[in-house]
Amino acid sequence: VSGDDEVGIVTKAFNLMVFSIKEYIEKITLSMEKEQKMMERELLMETHLKDAQLKYLQAQINPHFLFNSLNAGAQLAMMEDAEKTCLFIERMADFFRYNVRKMTEDATLEEEIETVDNYIYILNVRFAGDIHFIKEVDTSFHNVKIPSMILQPIVENAVNYGIRNIEWEGMIRMIVERADGGINIRITDNGRGMEPERIREVMEKKAAGTSMQTDSTGIGLDNVINRLELYYNTKGILSIHSEGIDQGTEVMLKIPLKQCRGMEEEEEQDV
Repeated sequence: VSGDDEVGIVTKAFNLMVFSIKEYIEKITLSMEKEQKMMERELLMETHLKDAQLKYLQAQINPHFLFNSLNAGAQLAMMEDAEKTCLFIERMADFFRYNVRKMTEDATLEEEIETVDNYIYILNVRFAGDIHFIKEVDTSFHNVKIPSMILQPIVENAVNYGIRNIEWEGMIRMIVERADGGINIRITDNGRGMEPERIREVMEKKAAGTSMQTDSTGIGLDNVINRLELYYNTKGILSIHSEGIDQGTEVMLKIPLKQCRGMEEEEEQDV
């Protein structure tokens, strides 16, 4: 209808209304699809995080009972002037408390590094100080938010599959530094290294046995990769490099600057 009389005007208004309704329905549908995808991502993140936490608590011990018992042991050690024993028990309590407390929370980079420190300390008490750990950390990133229980499993992997039972002095190094577009976190060891096929299996989450050792906390690299991809909604956050057998391994985390919660405050302070 192209007339300018009353029928033409009403018809044009009706056609415009039909078009507007169709456009509105398309927008609503697109919005619902985006919301559904976001809900699915959040559910996947929650599932992977709960899986990690459940593996930490495989013994099904009441965590409050565990913490209270460890604290009682620390107090008893202090009363007996066993300062090293007291410190060891306190580190143990801090390590497990962190993993329970962070069940539904993000962590700061500082908290994640502190958990690695506790983990290395505990292992060195058990294995007579055989693990040499060096940190080079840009402390301006301490308040940056990242997924919890990310760094410790990577360090654990370096211990169990890198430097354990090697014939030379094992060394693990963690470097946290600013990079173009974000933060780089590098965890390297001078251990047994990895073949390209093994790296490919790990990156494709096909590697068996990465979290099944008796001495493992239970979180494998596949869990870490999954949670990083879900948290930052992109792939390629974690990468692995090795020159080959007995050449050591480097795990690199590239945290995008725009995704770094808590970093905005640091940038504002710098200005």
